[in-house]
Amino acid sequence: MMENEKKQRRSFLKHILAGSAVLAATGAAIKPARAGTSEQLDSKDEILYQESDSFKKYYKSLRS
Repeated sequence: MMENEKKQRRSFLKHILAGSAVLAATGAAIKPARAGTSEQLDSKDEILYQESDSFKKYYKSLRS
């Protein structure tokens, strides 16, 4: 009975070791994602920011 338990434990440990080796190999094989090139704005005259009275009040409140 003792030998059977020892064999089961060894088998379990072997499976754990094999599984972790497979996970490590899979993790090493996966390539990291790279950022693609973004499209640049076509018109450089486009206004992206417009200062309004509410923004001026907000910025003033940050300074005090």
